[in-house]
Amino acid sequence: MPRAMIVFSAALLLTVAACSSPSPAPTATPTPTPAASPSEELQPADVTPAPERPNPLVLWLPDWMALENEEATNQLRETVARFGADQVLETEIVVKTSAEEGGLLDFLMVSQPVAPAILPDIIVLPLDGAEIASSKGLLQPLDNLIDPSLISDLFPFAQTVARTDQGWYALPFVASVEHLAFQPSAISDPPLNWVILFETQATYAFPAAGPDAVLPDAILIHYLSTVNDGEDPVRNEAALRRLLSFYQTARADALLDSSTAQARTAADTWPRVLQGAVVLAHTTSQLWLRDRQQATLLRFGPVPTADSSPRYIAHGWAFAIVTADEERQALAARLIERLLAPDFLARWSLAAHYLPTRRSALAAWPASNYTAFANDALTAAVRPPEWTSDASFVRSLHRAALDVIMGVANVDTALKTATETW
Repeated sequence: MPRAMIVFSAALLLTVAACSSPSPAPTATPTPTPAASPSEELQPADVTPAPERPNPLVLWLPDWMALENEEATNQLRETVARFGADQVLETEIVVKTSAEEGGLLDFLMVSQPVAPAILPDIIVLPLDGAEIASSKGLLQPLDNLIDPSLISDLFPFAQTVARTDQGWYALPFVASVEHLAFQPSAISDPPLNWVILFETQATYAFPAAGPDAVLPDAILIHYLSTVNDGEDPVRNEAALRRLLSFYQTARADALLDSSTAQARTAADTWPRVLQGAVVLAHTTSQLWLRDRQQATLLRFGPVPTADSSPRYIAHGWAFAIVTADEERQALAARLIERLLAPDFLARWSLAAHYLPTRRSALAAWPASNYTAFANDALTAAVRPPEWTSDASFVRSLHRAALDVIMGVANVDTALKTATETW
C-alpha cells in the first residue's frame, strides 16, 4: 500500500475512535489569578537589615610609639588590628607629636571645648600630662573599667599617677629612670655616696643645665639626699648648703666633667662614658636599653647621694580614656588591657626601650643583672615631688647649683642669692 494511504487510514481510525467515545462532563473554568507586580516579585521575604558598624575606635599616640621604632611599631599595630578583628570593629591610630609644646595634651585641651567630635576614645599622655588632663576633667575614671588585679600589679609609683578622691584616671604602662653608668676598669663598684665618690677621684658627668624653672633629675636626686628625715625640703637653707658644698668640693677636686654645666639631659652625658671620656656619667634606662649592645663593657648603679640611699625619679607614659560613651569606654578598656597583658607588654616594652610598669611584665624579660636592677629601681622610684612646680623656689635652687658648678660663685654667695630670691 502506498505511504500516503497508510497515513490517511491511521488518521481516519483516530477520528472514528474519538467520535465513538463518551463526551466528558463539563468543567468549571477557573478564575484567573492576578499577576504579581514586578516590585512584589523582587521583594525578598523577611529581610533583616545588616547592623551598622560602629565608628572606628580612635587612639591618639605619640610619635615615638607609632613611628620611630619599626619593631615596636609593628608589634603595636598588629595587636591593635587583631583586637579590632576580634571585636568586628575598625580601629584608627592617629599620631601626634610627643613634644611638650603642641603635643598630645595641648591638642586635647584645645579640641575639647571647640571640636569634641574629633576627640579620641583612647589617648596616651606623659605621666605629668595625664595628671593635668585629669585635673581639668578631660579624662574618664577607670575604677569600674579596668581589672583591679592589673592595678595591683603596677609598681608603687605607677599606682599614684592621676589618682584623686574622685577616681583613677590614667594607667601608666612604660617608664624611664635616670641612673649611673660607669667604667668597671676604673672602679669596681658604683659609688653609693659622695664620700666614696671623692675617694675614687673619678671624673663625673651629670646633666646640670635644663629649661628655666625645671630642676634636672640629677640635681633633684642630689638635693633630696641632703634633706634630713623630718625636714621640709622646700626652701631648706641647710639642705641647700650641703648640696652646694658637695658641688664646690667636686669642682675643686676636678671631679666634675666639663660637660656637666652645659648638659641638659642624660642624653648629653651618656656618650661621655660610652666613649670612655669619663669614669662616671648619668644615663637613663631608655638610653641604656637602646644602646645595650654598645654598653657591654659598662656597668650601672644608682646615682651617688649624700645619704647612700638609692633614689630614682620615674617618668613615662600612660593610657587614658577620653570618650564619654559607656559602650565605647568598655571597648577602650578591653583594648588597653590587651596592650598591658604581661606577655605583650614584656616584648613590646623591651623593643621600645622602656621599662614596663607591671611587675609581671618585667618578670617576663630575659633574666639579667639589668633586669634585676630595673626591678629594684622601679620598686624604689617616685614621681617628682609636688614642690617642683614651685617655679620661684626651683629657679633659685637651680641657679645656685649651676653657679657653684660653673665656678662663678662660692657656696656662701650662691646661698645668699638663692635665699633672697626664692
